[in-house]
Amino acid sequence: MLTLRQFRYFDALARAGHFGRAAEECAVTQPALSMQIQEMERELGVTLVERRRDGVVLTPEGEAIRERVRSVLGEVEGIAGFANGQDGLSGSLRLGVIPTIGPYLLPDLLPALARDYPAVKLNIRETRTQKLLEELQQGRLDLVIAALPLAGVDIAAEPLFDDRFFLVTPMDRPPPPASALPEYIASEQLLLLEEGHCLRDQALRHCDAAGIRFGEIYGTSNITTLIQMVANGLGITLAPELSLETEISRTRVRLSRFGEPEPFRTVALAWRRTAPRAAHYSAIGGTIRTLVADRAARLAAVREGAPFTRT
Repeated sequence: MLTLRQFRYFDALARAGHFGRAAEECAVTQPALSMQIQEMERELGVTLVERRRDGVVLTPEGEAIRERVRSVLGEVEGIAGFANGQDGLSGSLRLGVIPTIGPYLLPDLLPALARDYPAVKLNIRETRTQKLLEELQQGRLDLVIAALPLAGVDIAAEPLFDDRFFLVTPMDRPPPPASALPEYIASEQLLLLEEGHCLRDQALRHCDAAGIRFGEIYGTSNITTLIQMVANGLGITLAPELSLETEISRTRVRLSRFGEPEPFRTVALAWRRTAPRAAHYSAIGGTIRTLVADRAARLAAVREGAPFTRT
């Protein structure tokens, strides 16, 4: 008889592509996981994975069954979520957030959630958007905070706030000319996050829409490094407003506002459409909006061409 344990082991193996890594994720020995996969294959009468020296790949039958396994696991998680949501928001809440939002929102959000939902045990997962959406659809996450668009027919996304982009330039240089920002950006070394980050794609889309030409783009893995590189005269960058209070207070750089249409990203909260605690999730969205509004008030001192100062 097929078991949920086998489904979870198979799902972990399909994602990891390696028996050892899957066993580590599932907190079992590799032989134990391998035995369960073999038993599942015998029960189904098909080969699920092709075993190689460097790991495993799914067979066509394995790919088809993987989608059904994900669906079953998602339904099981939904049952648990339904039980937890019958008397307020309680139990485990697994929140995923992208790296360009997490460090700037979570320090305010986590205490607020602990205050408003004391019966919730919060688990945080920080990685890139695509991985978060996969884990949300698999039922391994309950909520995701990321920037739109968030693809997935079974995903509900509630916009939270628009996060404007500022141009960040070295403080020891003259401020960029407000009337010629595209030409200025084209003449400088543009620093952005490495490929795979949605913030990089959003910045490049703005440059394309504004007719800004740029040469070679240097990439890094986090906003903190970008700002430090700018402060040390290595180039310029575009940074979201959400990050400014934390990042700009630690170094000396200039901030410049763009003219209309001002570039921005829309940050949203996402969950599975079938989630039984959707009403609670929407309330969490309200908490996030309040926190961001408070942050915006603290950032009122940001002016074009002026360094950031705390108020």
